[in-house]
Amino acid sequence: MRNRTRISMPGRSSLLILVAGLAWSTYGLIDTLFADTEPRYVNSIGVPLPGDALPPEQQVIRVFSESRPYNEWFRTVYKGAAGKYIIAEPLTRTNRNFELRGGAAERWQVSDDGLDWTFHLRPGLQWSDGRPLTAHDYVFSLRRGADPENAYDFGWYYQPIRNWQAVVARTVPVDSLGVWASDDLTLHIATEETTPHLPLLLTYSWVSPEHTVRKYGDTWSTRPETCVSSGPFVMVEWIKGERMVYEANPMYRGVDKPYLERLIYKMFNLTTPPPRIPAYEAGEIDFTEVENQAELARLLSDDALSDQVHTWPNFWTHYLFFDVTKPPFNDRRVRLALSLAIDRDAICRSALKGFAIPGYAMLPPGFPAFSDNAYAESQGYDPEHARQLLADAGYPDGRGIPKLDMWLRNEIVMHRDAAEGIQAMLQRNLNIEIEVRNVENKVFMDGLNNHTLAFGMVPYEFDFVDPSNLLGLWRSNGRHNWNNAAFDELMTEAEAEVRDPSRRISLYKEAERLLVEDVAGVFLWHRQRAQVWKPYLKGSALEPNASGYRSWRGDQVMSSSITFYLAEDQPGLALPARRQ
Repeated sequence: MRNRTRISMPGRSSLLILVAGLAWSTYGLIDTLFADTEPRYVNSIGVPLPGDALPPEQQVIRVFSESRPYNEWFRTVYKGAAGKYIIAEPLTRTNRNFELRGGAAERWQVSDDGLDWTFHLRPGLQWSDGRPLTAHDYVFSLRRGADPENAYDFGWYYQPIRNWQAVVARTVPVDSLGVWASDDLTLHIATEETTPHLPLLLTYSWVSPEHTVRKYGDTWSTRPETCVSSGPFVMVEWIKGERMVYEANPMYRGVDKPYLERLIYKMFNLTTPPPRIPAYEAGEIDFTEVENQAELARLLSDDALSDQVHTWPNFWTHYLFFDVTKPPFNDRRVRLALSLAIDRDAICRSALKGFAIPGYAMLPPGFPAFSDNAYAESQGYDPEHARQLLADAGYPDGRGIPKLDMWLRNEIVMHRDAAEGIQAMLQRNLNIEIEVRNVENKVFMDGLNNHTLAFGMVPYEFDFVDPSNLLGLWRSNGRHNWNNAAFDELMTEAEAEVRDPSRRISLYKEAERLLVEDVAGVFLWHRQRAQVWKPYLKGSALEPNASGYRSWRGDQVMSSSITFYLAEDQPGLALPARRQ
């Protein structure tokens, strides 16, 4: 048995302090809100509502959701319905600042060598059928994800777990997976290598009920009568292709009891997307995405709707990549010249208006280790300097550089327009002729992974909120053929740091500095999302986070939904009748 050391979490002196003083739990919020006053309303599961809340029977949110066949995280992610996030309790969660907090696990610790983790579950957790939720359910769920018979489509995410890849490859049995329970409340997870962000990865651990899956098989989650829940909501209706309805779970014993009584997902098929904005304006839904520039411009120009529009940078970066092993891109001066010849602000004001902000590094605003636009000056628009760099590299006025193909991966019109803007800037400022080639996903990815594409533009959207996710793309022998031993060493050191989160962030910042200064890629913009939500929709999840962004983040849907409530527009006024 290895010696174990308690981990200090960011912003907390220790995990025990974090858990004991959990200010983000619903109970903590309630204690603060109603310490000296009697609440006007208490909902059906005993949660006092905020002072400006509408009555419980009006605590209903309606949104659009894509129609998908399953409702279980560890069965399928990409074919899973949205409800999978709210009917199951993950081991850990984050707040709106992406700081870790407890979920089913109230505390955790790691061995001295950083390889063995122990998660202690909260006593008293249960499924909606009254059965206890135990550590054995999490063992079953993770084994279900790794089992090759399940053909799980998100298995790569859990590869740090010991023997995960070997189980998937069928070289060892499923019960060899590095996950086990020593009792009902104690879960152990062993990793192949030190993985300081494992608790963060486990925010995506929406557990499956072993007793129900074994009884009903893969379809257990497709019917209200067999879909048992361990999360804040329970499914009460699923009319295929039409709607899914969830209600507050009266058997929920976790820390995040919701204010809402009901969530209604109005289903649609991707082949026939719904009229999002017309439905929103007609009062049929309470929130939706804004999907194009024409819609966004119209909403922002409408005095009645403009205050309901919210934009925020998503954790998504578009960048140019190069084959740095061959001319002309084996010369850093050429790569930097391309960066300085691109006016990112102009592109974001025109082709990408409303849907992007300029980017100068891999990590986007609000992401851990973001460098506060520290590279805007060194990477910013300077065509005169760009021409000088190109001449210094032996390509005066672009002479000697052959016509280049800029490869894109099945990009949408807006991004193709931006690529053509870059094409024009490089032609005008550097006299480099470029052809934009937008190809289907498989053709592009085959070329990218085989390193046969000399030059291209590609996005990457985060998978989890940790610098290792985005910066890890640039490690040697990875997605790109840029190799930098110092960068690799910093990444390795950061990924071994399980004691000091601040030092780990500093290591990632230094790694990104090397990445940017060597111009491994030209970072162009960070995708911005636009949303509308009704003014009566309230909740701490919709307030500005530490980075100043207000958003209804898809990856935060469970944490968000427990803080949402519907408020009076003005004291004493009831909500207008809404179509449900």
